[in-house]
Amino acid sequence: MPEHKSGFVALAGRPNAGKSTLLNALLGVKLSIVSSKPQTTRHRILGILEGEGYQACLLDTPGLLDAAADPLQKVLRVESSRALREDADLVVWLVDATAADPARPEAPPLRAGTPFLLVFNKCDLPTAAAKLDALAAAWSAALSPAKVLRVSALKKQGVEELKSEILARLPAGPPFYEKGQLSDRWERFFAAEIVREQVFELYHDEIPHATAVVVENFREKAGAPDEVHATLYVERDGQKGILIGKAGRDLRRLTARAQAALEGFLGRRVALELWIKVRKDWRKDPRSLKEFGYLS
Repeated sequence: MPEHKSGFVALAGRPNAGKSTLLNALLGVKLSIVSSKPQTTRHRILGILEGEGYQACLLDTPGLLDAAADPLQKVLRVESSRALREDADLVVWLVDATAADPARPEAPPLRAGTPFLLVFNKCDLPTAAAKLDALAAAWSAALSPAKVLRVSALKKQGVEELKSEILARLPAGPPFYEKGQLSDRWERFFAAEIVREQVFELYHDEIPHATAVVVENFREKAGAPDEVHATLYVERDGQKGILIGKAGRDLRRLTARAQAALEGFLGRRVALELWIKVRKDWRKDPRSLKEFGYLS
């Protein structure tokens, strides 16, 4: 019998490096929410890439920060570090080539002996192209990765080569999950993430980062749209007013966009209701962080 390969691969890097976009590109489907704003990803999200003789368990991780500004960011740092140090058989260290400095290589915080691929992203942009050779040479010499690659996750350039490098380094072993399974998360989780993605798309300043989404009810009904009720928690009364907008206009727009995105993800009709509540300084409150699913 041919040898089967399987393993966990952590996609790690600084905020806004493009990890979620890369996960979606590798899988060929949109699983992780994406935004141009940093710190969009708040959970470790598993996407399962499989084929004949292999199963790669890809972990999209929150962006690594040097220091945490609040308890929520502290939780996200722990989540990222755990994926790198405890779970990963291989690490894809993703670097935004437009922002990286050739003179300041940044090493991933790995467990000793864990191999990693150094992957420069956004290489299609002119600001990256001008310094890519110097960047790759300097970082490769300083960090000694297993391989250096250049990709544009957004345009799917170089993604197939990266996929081949990942699969070549998977250890031998049986599959961890049933064949055909895409993730270990439930639809309820992705519903909350899809609503939160639309908050990132439609609102600015502190609103997206101050918003947590909790799905209170997710009910499938034969011959009728799924009923999904979600609560958006913010930290200030003023933030609640911004989310709702004049005469409820902005909340209606948010609901319509989130409902359409959720229907596209599920492949069936959805009736979505959104409610806004204030939970003062929830990002600093361990009880709220646990209630909202950020602490176990």
